[in-house]
Amino acid sequence: MQAALPTSAPAVLPNPDADAQNEGFFGVLYDIIRKHPILFTAFFMIPFVALLISLGFKWYYVFNDSTHYLSGFEIDPATGRWTDGKAYFSPGIDRYIRELDIAGLLGGIVGIFIGLYVTVTTEKANRQKERANQQEMEHLKTQTHLLVQATQSLNTLMIDVSGKVNEKVLLMEGPDEVLAGIGRVIESAQSQGNDLLVLSNTARVEAIAPFRMDYVAKHAQLKPHELRNATQFDYARKAEALIRDCTDVENKLKGAAIYLQNMGSDAHVEFVTLNDENEGANHAFLKYLGKVVNEHISVETYRPGSNAVLNALDSVPHHNRFLVPTSGHETMEPKALLVNQLYGEHARAIREMQELGIRVTKANKTLPVQLYISAPRENKPGIYRGLCVCILGSGSNASGRATKLTAFLTEDPHIVASMTELFYDYQTDGRLNTQEFVRQL
Repeated sequence: MQAALPTSAPAVLPNPDADAQNEGFFGVLYDIIRKHPILFTAFFMIPFVALLISLGFKWYYVFNDSTHYLSGFEIDPATGRWTDGKAYFSPGIDRYIRELDIAGLLGGIVGIFIGLYVTVTTEKANRQKERANQQEMEHLKTQTHLLVQATQSLNTLMIDVSGKVNEKVLLMEGPDEVLAGIGRVIESAQSQGNDLLVLSNTARVEAIAPFRMDYVAKHAQLKPHELRNATQFDYARKAEALIRDCTDVENKLKGAAIYLQNMGSDAHVEFVTLNDENEGANHAFLKYLGKVVNEHISVETYRPGSNAVLNALDSVPHHNRFLVPTSGHETMEPKALLVNQLYGEHARAIREMQELGIRVTKANKTLPVQLYISAPRENKPGIYRGLCVCILGSGSNASGRATKLTAFLTEDPHIVASMTELFYDYQTDGRLNTQEFVRQL
């Protein structure tokens, strides 16, 4: 099902200039007078009428009675009062009219009209700007509505697509889910007679998980801080439970190898892991451990039978705390003890797999992912379904940041085929490097 995205014709915006031309000067002036009659009367009409009357009197006084205007008045020396033998109104008003300046009156009238013109023009510009803003807002509302519709359609499409993806890809997190996924892959290979392909840095399944406090806590369905007050005995029981689950998955893998051999099937188990034989600076497995057991982590020892409380290290993040069981007689430093134990288990697991007829290829470089693949054989008739677990971020913590044991399980044939090709690329590369190493010896 595909959701059609909404489409629309390009929006045609009205022209603000055309609307402004339709609204004339006097129309705007009328709106101003109608909305603000008191202000218009006080600031325009009254000053304009006063100036116009004063200009009329002055005009008449100057041009119709210029003689009187020039000489028909005097000031009484005794009283200092203004006298006029031919007064029009009163000495005060006549004096006011005489002292009026025609140029000032004309300038005042012109100034009033200029102010009125500026007011109306500014109002027109404001209305034009407001109209343009309103049109832009309407346009934005329209576009926003279309965007909301498109987003809703896209969300519907994404939900549909993600639903189809989730049908084929199952995300997993934590040792429990990862171990369960690996178990499903092993069962798929054994039940269908598929090849079982494993690409892993360690020959033990999730070899580092039982030593990391956060993995042990998650397997026990606890938060890491909930182990703060646990005794060493309680912690040991939880770590041993995780070790048992890892060992159960390993035994399933070995059992699948034996089953496929006894059935006379052409299917087989192939394992690609890090080389445990070369020495010195080129030791692949020790290089890998150097990325895990680095300066960022804290390695501690504990006695599985002790009732003493675990050490409180609030300054060290839980994902950087590694705990190694000890009998108390070991003289090694905790980090060296952890490396020695991981290396010993790695070498021992390789020997056990080789004794069971599992094809083990040793690679000389750290692997970025771990793969567990139930790969259908190409020359086998019938329809067989593949299954793959891809694990990311397991154990490697070179930067000191928190790393999650994250993985996904999928039966999508394209992803399984791609992961199978990746496995064989590393297998071929490992065989070539191993041959070069043996030739040098």
